[in-house]
Amino acid sequence: MESSGPDRGLPASPGPWPGGTPPLPSAAPAPAAPASDGARMPWRVFQEVRALRAEVGSLRAEREEAKGRLDKLYEVVHGLRADRTTELESAHHETSQAYSALRDRIIGHCRSAAEAAAEQPHHRADAHVRLCAALFRTVLGEHPAAEEDWHRAAAGVLGPQVPLGPVTELHRHTAELRARIAELGGVHRWNFELRLGQAPDPRLHEVWPRSDEHRPLSLCVAPAYQVVGRPPHVRPLVHTVIGRV
Repeated sequence: MESSGPDRGLPASPGPWPGGTPPLPSAAPAPAAPASDGARMPWRVFQEVRALRAEVGSLRAEREEAKGRLDKLYEVVHGLRADRTTELESAHHETSQAYSALRDRIIGHCRSAAEAAAEQPHHRADAHVRLCAALFRTVLGEHPAAEEDWHRAAAGVLGPQVPLGPVTELHRHTAELRARIAELGGVHRWNFELRLGQAPDPRLHEVWPRSDEHRPLSLCVAPAYQVVGRPPHVRPLVHTVIGRV
């Protein structure tokens, strides 16, 4: 008689596995997990830091080398500038001596005209001073003067009836001196400036021979020869309020 239980129609269960439960199929070994970015980061940062340090060191070396070359160039420039300054000083010293000689010639030339303009010694001395001052203002102003300007300036002081006399040579030498100074370069000026009313300072002024050096300044007769930024090569020739005859 057939069985009518729940196992009806099912194959019979296998017999027991020798040694117990059969083993499960073995799984393939899992591959090693790749190193995370966090694990690789320290080494990468270290490499970058080392490369940057090397680059910084190279830049510092280049900077020091460039600085050394720059320092040497500065030495050369300073040397050239010093040589040029010495050269200019020497050249301006020569032209200032030429100016002093020309100044004395103009003063001497004016003396005879001033003597013809006045009979009294005091008047002659006053006319001489004013004539010299007028001529120096005219021929050493900002613009070169023509020869007729000499006579016009003299007539303004002495009157048209008193001749100044021939000034062709004086005019030519004055023009040559101005041209020589212009070729030298630098900033040269004819300095007429005075602090009127103050007593003359022998370090800054040359006093007119017939002036009282203890009296206040009243007139710049002939200008200083000066290169801007340097002491005058030739001091200004000055007159005081009350002069001696």
